[in-house]
Amino acid sequence: MLKQSLLATALGCAALVSTQACALNIVLTNDDSWSTANIQALKTALVADGHSVLVSAPCTQESGKGGAMNIMKAVPVQTKSDDPDQFCVGDTDTSLAFSTFSEGTPVMAALYGIDVAAKAKWGSAPDLVISGPNEGNNLGYLNNNSGTLGATMVMLARGIPAIAVSAGTSSGSDSSQAPKIANIVVKLVDQLVSTRPANLPLLPPHLGLNVNIPDAIDSNLGFKLTDVGWNGGGTELAFSADMSSSDLIMQYVAQSLVAAGYASDLQSALAMAKAMYAGKAGLTMQQGDAGDSAEVSEGVAVGQGYVTISTIDGSIQASRAQQAYAQQRLAGLGQ
Repeated sequence: MLKQSLLATALGCAALVSTQACALNIVLTNDDSWSTANIQALKTALVADGHSVLVSAPCTQESGKGGAMNIMKAVPVQTKSDDPDQFCVGDTDTSLAFSTFSEGTPVMAALYGIDVAAKAKWGSAPDLVISGPNEGNNLGYLNNNSGTLGATMVMLARGIPAIAVSAGTSSGSDSSQAPKIANIVVKLVDQLVSTRPANLPLLPPHLGLNVNIPDAIDSNLGFKLTDVGWNGGGTELAFSADMSSSDLIMQYVAQSLVAAGYASDLQSALAMAKAMYAGKAGLTMQQGDAGDSAEVSEGVAVGQGYVTISTIDGSIQASRAQQAYAQQRLAGLGQ
């Protein structure tokens, strides 16, 4: 276990940010759009820590897009009017025809950040890409569907150090969490900088980190090194012929209705949610741990209140043992 106190006391760059060795060129991206409180607070905190930071994110909400992209299709890019170091990728006019509308997916926004914005500002690729902080955790097998992880993986494939950061779902409606989330990320970056071997990248090629911060951020138990595992935080994807029958999804929709001011209390919001989705088929969520209840799995540890850090490499290659088993089973095939 990596204690938060260890990171806080480790020799970092807090007092040395003016030195070139400590300052990083960082690209921030996410899948929730460039306007979220989380990404804006992290940019502010990283700049205050002495780093040079660009934001390159989708213009609109692009959650759950994984590695989606539009190839050979023109896409608009906007610059923030009061900050030339912030860019958003994608159409925002939803009245456009489907064939014309071009999404700025997380992968596309991250690539714009390293291939265009970073080269224009620094003349080279960034030292680090941070994808997030996402509004909601990305855990276990559900990482396969995550736009936050999709952007991270394409950075690792390009050999650029990358970290995926995801906070609790409540961070999407409680902007007071954003500076606290940013502080956790800055501590992690400081630790990586202070332990970086001389003349080497911040992380070895193709090695990244998946970081998850619990909803109860004020009472978190500190950092814990974990495995990605299979556990998606106690939930699994499912398809329902009647979405109103999914208690988990209805609770989520009801909370959103209350947060948006469409209902004054959870009970009336639940009634509204069920009326909206009654008899309609669609993707939902259900309780389940995907057969993984190991203490070292990030989906278990974040539920216990830890800030989890899992190592990722951007590859879906199975282990050598699994590969040997498949070779044994398929021996002689085609002969």
